[in-house]
Amino acid sequence: MFGGGTDPQGEPLEGRLPAGEFEIGKDGAGLLVVGFDGSDPSRNALAYAAGLARRDNAALLIAFVESLTSETLWFFAGSPIVPDTAADLTQDLKDELRGIGVPWQFVSVRGDAARELETLASTYMADAIVVGRSRHSRFGSVAGTLAKRARRTVLIVP
Repeated sequence: MFGGGTDPQGEPLEGRLPAGEFEIGKDGAGLLVVGFDGSDPSRNALAYAAGLARRDNAALLIAFVESLTSETLWFFAGSPIVPDTAADLTQDLKDELRGIGVPWQFVSVRGDAARELETLASTYMADAIVVGRSRHSRFGSVAGTLAKRARRTVLIVP
């Protein structure tokens, strides 16, 4: 549905994502959505989420959200061309998560980052969203928007 991949050295993610049943009141997290764009704050968020997932025996859904208003969007003959940033991040993720022992999946979506992360968390019934500290842009802070509007726990990692 969203595209993505799994860690070839890690455990498969299948069977670890909620399959329509949601347990209320359980101890620890089952699935964490992590916003990742390759920046230092997003790497900090990924490291924190991976440690939390390892301790809670949880899985990670790592999301790269390509903003349609970003400066990397180019137009050629009237069609938008978005650089292959998500593919570039896949190798970074494999390097970052090598040997961590946590099942993960990487997805790439386009749109408003806060809205897309919340949509993914809702779709997969994630327990929390983990993001790095946001730089303010003219469109506002992703972390701040999530903290105000998300319908689940939001962890903002400095």
